[in-house]
Amino acid sequence: MKTNEIFNFKRFGKYFGSDIRTCRANFGLSLITISLLFPIVIYIISIAFNRILNNEWVGPGADLRLFVFAISMVCIIVTMPVKCYGKITEKQYGSLWLTLPASRLEKFISMVILSCILMPLTGAALSLGIDAVICGLDHTCGSSIAKEGLDWIRNLDETKEVTLNLMYESLEIKDAAVAQNIINQLSSPWLYIDEIFGITLPFLLGAIFFKNGKTVKTFLALFAFSSIMSIAMTPLMVSWAKDILSAFENLTDEALILSFLNNGFFRNLVLIDTISDLLLNGALLAGIWFRIKTLKH
Repeated sequence: MKTNEIFNFKRFGKYFGSDIRTCRANFGLSLITISLLFPIVIYIISIAFNRILNNEWVGPGADLRLFVFAISMVCIIVTMPVKCYGKITEKQYGSLWLTLPASRLEKFISMVILSCILMPLTGAALSLGIDAVICGLDHTCGSSIAKEGLDWIRNLDETKEVTLNLMYESLEIKDAAVAQNIINQLSSPWLYIDEIFGITLPFLLGAIFFKNGKTVKTFLALFAFSSIMSIAMTPLMVSWAKDILSAFENLTDEALILSFLNNGFFRNLVLIDTISDLLLNGALLAGIWFRIKTLKH
């Protein structure tokens, strides 16, 4: 097969634009409802309760609004793949989708970009935007979630700097350097980007794999997978926990830090997390690819 038949930028651009329009038609109203109405509804409810119970006009605090924002993002991640791609398992719609003028790779890439990047970012932008507008109009709500997040990141950098300075004062240079490397890696936002894919891809796979009860069956499959992994990992985690607990006995603060740094699991925590996420996401992407490849009606 020629390269042009596998992937063509011009053809992909046309298909991607068409995919966006189709997804907007199927999920646009739900996206607006989830992203914009959730913050507005919780604001109205909070104002009403505070007026009735305390006779005060007080908007919802940052903690409550952050919780609603998290719920909104979960709803988008769970419902979007089913709304946009769930119908391809149906005979009529699926047959039409298979005949669209785009290669299997182009459809796969478009599907992943929309589900894992474009729609979550759009939902987050809408939710954070309406939250900022509400906080700007009603100062009883306090700072917006976006501002609170920026302040938290700023404080995190200051806390990290203080912690590193204390480590360099109390530890040897080589041990402090190891600690600094670990802290820098754990505090990097790039480390957690693959987590978004890990959360979204199972629901995309479930949407195109199951023919009915897609969301419920996806949750059941995730529960079964988590149970199997927990059983398989228990012996390793018990052994690691025993080593850590035994190291905690009669230790000074410095010795406690050194015990963490010298523990193989903790020293390679970032590498272990990255490899496990890559393997999981790779398996999910492979499952989506082969489902598209074997889809027939």
